[in-house]
Amino acid sequence: MSKKFEHHTEGQMAREIMMNALAEALDTKNDQVVTELEQIGDDYSEAKMMRVRKILARMVHKIFFKYGHKADLDMSGSPLIEIFDEYNWEQPR
Repeated sequence: MSKKFEHHTEGQMAREIMMNALAEALDTKNDQVVTELEQIGDDYSEAKMMRVRKILARMVHKIFFKYGHKADLDMSGSPLIEIFDEYNWEQPR
């Protein structure tokens, strides 16, 4: 049985954990917990929640390509990619 982070450096482990936490922050339909975005949707409106999510996703997009997806850590399978695709955002040049 292999370990989740087998063959990863400590830095790679930390970056993947951070990217996973950012993906959870962008979740609007979590079956396990009520996310802060869901709370905004409940307290205000779904439209406001989606506007906040887009702003947050733009910030995460920058963080992802600065710290996450690097030559030594392929994050192309990250759930963040699907979120970025929703907005038609590509890797910055």
